[in-house]
Amino acid sequence: MYDYMSLQAAVKKYAAKEFPSPTSIWAALNKREKAIFDAQMLDKNSATYKAVVAGRRAHNALENDEAKDAFNQRILETFEQDIGIDIDTTWAKEQGLVSVKHRYKGKFDGVGVFRGRETVWDYKKTNKIKTPSGVKKYLKQCAAYAIAHNEMYDSKIDQIAIFNIGGKTIDEISTRVFVYDLTEDIKQEWLNDVTRYWNEAHATLPI
Repeated sequence: MYDYMSLQAAVKKYAAKEFPSPTSIWAALNKREKAIFDAQMLDKNSATYKAVVAGRRAHNALENDEAKDAFNQRILETFEQDIGIDIDTTWAKEQGLVSVKHRYKGKFDGVGVFRGRETVWDYKKTNKIKTPSGVKKYLKQCAAYAIAHNEMYDSKIDQIAIFNIGGKTIDEISTRVFVYDLTEDIKQEWLNDVTRYWNEAHATLPI
């Protein structure tokens, strides 16, 4: 569908080495929360550390369509049954994006056609299924990828989706899909963060 690139290749092509990612922007604008998270990740017995590791394993399984254990095999099966059936076409997974206009870079989880509409989606593995209010913090990240994708490829992505897989054990695994129109308000919330990042960092790009 499109000539996708790895993040490394996209950064090189668009001279975007100094551009921040959505994660970097979040960390810069939320220093206290980032410090707490970093401290929790130092403790391998913490709930945060265990949840992050489990999330990464599930993410790798979904990205590669391959599980290394029974738990993640069940995740793949449940995902395909509950969510994958509504994915009409997957254009790409884990590819790089750069917004030259807004000066940021990133790597999306997935992009394609979901329930008949061009969509950027994100996988979220959590111990418990999220509520609508609990996934709102992920909307800006998806908006960032949609904006950059539309800029790079002149696409018409107008929908973002959060694919939430919840559960600590095989028997607990369930899913919930959160779908949102890519409204101007959602886009502007993200772009406001980008502007704050560059203003507060007093950062300038090399000429």
